[in-house]
Amino acid sequence: MTRRQVERAAHNNAVWCDTVCRAHGVPGAFAGPVWLNHKVPPPYYSNLVVMSDAGSRKAIVDRIHRLMQRPLAPGWSVKDSFCNLDLARDGFAVLFEASWLWREPAPHSARHEPPDLHWSRVASPAELARWVAMWAGDIGNAEAIGRPAQFPASLLADPQVVFLAGASGESIVAGGIANQTAGVVGLSNVFANGIGDTAAWAALVDAASDAFPGLPLVGYERGPTLEVARACGFQPIGPLRVWVRQS
Repeated sequence: MTRRQVERAAHNNAVWCDTVCRAHGVPGAFAGPVWLNHKVPPPYYSNLVVMSDAGSRKAIVDRIHRLMQRPLAPGWSVKDSFCNLDLARDGFAVLFEASWLWREPAPHSARHEPPDLHWSRVASPAELARWVAMWAGDIGNAEAIGRPAQFPASLLADPQVVFLAGASGESIVAGGIANQTAGVVGLSNVFANGIGDTAAWAALVDAASDAFPGLPLVGYERGPTLEVARACGFQPIGPLRVWVRQS
């Protein structure tokens, strides 16, 4: 695996961060090797994402130092996409570490849709509201409960973004988001309530590949979910670290 693959995955993630922030009226900016946001992003979104380590590391740290001078919300974060920054001396602590993932396009021959689970694109604001409610019900997304909608309905008009829902009968029980950038498709915000994680992931991979055929899938995961992704054909291509600014 190459550094270029990590750069493409990190760029895809930065574009997704910018897309969500713009939908909330707090757009960021792309500045050389980083994407950064001088405002308060929605929960789970960093104020700076490193997209390349080809240039000066000092220039990246200088960007972080300038963000430190702004009145940002407590606990703002930096996504260290190449796991090569030491921000502890600047008052940051490691929030978590994860692995970037890459999955080459697979033939359309084998389907993994579990019995009684139908996958489709979210097409309406009402359906998106149901999707978000189930996404927020996942234990990892509890911070979003009681806040403004994490994913505004305006995102449904973006042709590079697809919300995917796995439904059992009338109930959404699984889902994820696919976003296309520069020849790759990011897979994020995966949840599976009441069904096997591996079965849901495998079927979601098929659904994302149908939405954006012939393109590699990228993303990042950690812990048990990383092992589930690997079982579904994703390969780790490099580590990442998220640093959170301490009060």
